[in-house]
Amino acid sequence: FLVAVKKVSIHSLYHHIFEARLRLERGTNDFSRWLESQLGATKLSKAIAKLDPYTHTLEGLRSKIVSLVENRLNFLKKEESHAS
Repeated sequence: FLVAVKKVSIHSLYHHIFEARLRLERGTNDFSRWLESQLGATKLSKAIAKLDPYTHTLEGLRSKIVSLVENRLNFLKKEESHAS
């Protein structure tokens, strides 16, 4: 997911962030839905869902999503190393 978010076009970001809210009539985006339903990544899903897409550029949204994902992955790696 992280690699894909870094590479997709801004048109794809628009589709999965903005159009998803209208298409799904759920007030959320495709990324949050997928992270929750397919990976069980509830905290990350909620953090991305909380981003207000109307206060960022599309590149700004990409940066925020990348940052959230990287932070979550780093947290999970630290937890895993402490459990070992």
